[in-house]
Amino acid sequence: MQKMSHKLESKFEVDRLEKRHGALKAQIAELDGQRYLSVAEQVFLQDLKKRKLATKDLLVGMRRREVGD
Repeated sequence: MQKMSHKLESKFEVDRLEKRHGALKAQIAELDGQRYLSVAEQVFLQDLKKRKLATKDLLVGMRRREVGD
């Protein structure tokens, strides 16, 4: 029963991270589509890209753990 609960929690977390990754990707695409970005927008875009990469790293780690279980 404990293992099933852990799998459900992992699935929930993967779903949450996938949604977060998609939202970050959409924000990045929106900013990348603009002709001109202010300095603040450029900094924000770089932050979004870092957060997207960190989210992707978390997803990959979780998927590897699921395969190992």
